[in-house]
Amino acid sequence: MKRWVWMNKVGLKSVSIIVAVGLLLSGCTPTMTLSVDGMLEAPKLTSEQTVIHETVIASVGNNISLKYPKNGDNRSAFVITDIDDEKTNEALVFYERNNTLANESGLRVNILDQDENGKWKSVYDLAGNGTDVDRILISKLGPADKKNIIVGYSTMNIDEKTLQISSYDKGEFISSKYIETYSLMEVFDIDRDGFNEIITASINLTDATAQVSLIEAVDSKIVKTDSVSLSANTTSFLSCKVGLVDNETPAIFIDCLKATGEVQTEVIYYKYGKLQNPLIQIPDKLVDKTSRPTGFYSIDIDSVGVVEIPTIENMTGYVDKEDEEMIYLTNWWAYGDYYTLTKKYSGYYNVSGGYAMMFPKRWQGGVTIKKDTSTDEVVFYKYIGSSIDDYMTELMRIAVVTKSSTQQYIHDGYEIIASQGQLDFLVKLQADKKEPLILTMGEIQNSFLVVN
Repeated sequence: MKRWVWMNKVGLKSVSIIVAVGLLLSGCTPTMTLSVDGMLEAPKLTSEQTVIHETVIASVGNNISLKYPKNGDNRSAFVITDIDDEKTNEALVFYERNNTLANESGLRVNILDQDENGKWKSVYDLAGNGTDVDRILISKLGPADKKNIIVGYSTMNIDEKTLQISSYDKGEFISSKYIETYSLMEVFDIDRDGFNEIITASINLTDATAQVSLIEAVDSKIVKTDSVSLSANTTSFLSCKVGLVDNETPAIFIDCLKATGEVQTEVIYYKYGKLQNPLIQIPDKLVDKTSRPTGFYSIDIDSVGVVEIPTIENMTGYVDKEDEEMIYLTNWWAYGDYYTLTKKYSGYYNVSGGYAMMFPKRWQGGVTIKKDTSTDEVVFYKYIGSSIDDYMTELMRIAVVTKSSTQQYIHDGYEIIASQGQLDFLVKLQADKKEPLILTMGEIQNSFLVVN
């Protein structure tokens, strides 16, 4: 049986960088305490959101906190859009009362309508179907379908979430067009018919089976039209990404945690009028090629629309190291039709640092890596021995620092190869011009990827 270990222990500097990235990406400003976890600050409200917020307060009282979705593209407590195909917009505001009565739901949604003069009015106030908001989408699910309010609700400490589909048309709110439990949910056009479908993944706790379901509009009704099983021993879902297979077919890539402790990717797409799961159809060809330890998740690593699946092997020279000292080479695979996986990249993936350095062809088998624990940098070496502890020639090193420290690094001979938010990624090359393994800056920039 394979024995995997997570790549490296994250040092204090890496932890601080991860926290910095999270804060930067959240776009937070100190204006309002976010009710999700009490540790972050809510985004500053726009002028339109402020007017809507004041209208909600006038309707339900001021002792409320806004509730922000935890997942999905829309992370705002406000959804402002046309949901009834009339001239003016509507707004959904998700909030909770700070002093909830015993017989009341804490999470609520207020629906507001805008008149032709631009004035907002609260028209409905309803209980939410959970304690938190997982995600919010507004979408038609078929040619004869009206726009749907698709909300995923979650409950604290419970993996199972609730999908609730509602609509608002001609001043009438229909609260429950469809309700179902799920663990993962994505909304995209999986069958390429020009309309979105809902894809959910769930685990039946009774018999420990897992499946993916297709939910769409049929004759103006929202129904489940198909489902496909996931492979056995799935205990939970760790991550999912929507992208392409064979450069044109939409698919959902689900990273599942198995009972063995490994992560395994299952690729679900629509073909021949139904959902397909090649891992179930040809397990002997795909299971080993899509399994690896936790921490390595599928992602569109080069941002071209195709999701790649990572697998790992020992980095060159790492044979008998202790688990905590092991460094891995990550291979990135693209799934194609007819049950094939094609290797697109091979290189070093720094999970905690948020970047990948792909190895050019002349590096493969001749370059290895060690971590400089004194500086928390990754150092690339020419490998000519039989052990990682043999004498090696340094080729370059990569550092991830906040912008406030960048100038000092530049003064010491480093160059910026990428930036994200307040972080800079820098490289320092050795000066030996005769060493053929030393890359040019152009080669480094073409091989270096920031991984979100």
